[in-house]
Amino acid sequence: MDLPLHPLVVHAAVVLVPLAAVLVITAVFWARVRVQVGAVGAVLALLGTVSFFVAHRSGSALAEIVGTPYEHMAWADPALAAAIVFGVLAVAWYVQAVLLHRAAARGTPARGRSIAERVTGILASVAGVVACVFTFLVGHSGAEEVWSGVAAAVVA
Repeated sequence: MDLPLHPLVVHAAVVLVPLAAVLVITAVFWARVRVQVGAVGAVLALLGTVSFFVAHRSGSALAEIVGTPYEHMAWADPALAAAIVFGVLAVAWYVQAVLLHRAAARGTPARGRSIAERVTGILASVAGVVACVFTFLVGHSGAEEVWSGVAAAVVA
């Protein structure tokens, strides 16, 4: 099989980014699961960011072969930027949350870090929602480009 890399890696990004966003948002606003769920969310956010980067590069290479899907490519750069911002903020928030959790376990007051962790968590949550919106927009436009010339099957 000589399947291009782009459709394979795109599906990874489309799954990982929204899943990471749900997990990060859950961890930011639910203290009981913060450390465990936050770890998975941060890792998935990084993997989603890497998937977006590879999808962006492989999509550019594929466009040189099959033609340029202009609307899809117009959404590609903002979607990649949103994924990068989300990935960075998710990891930054998780590191702050773990450091805060460890400081609390030692009995060390960490008021300034607590505020920074909350603000970073809220920013990561917002970035996750934005990344999901751009994931939908770039994915939908790509699907329309791929399937627009395909006739709908008539079911009798």
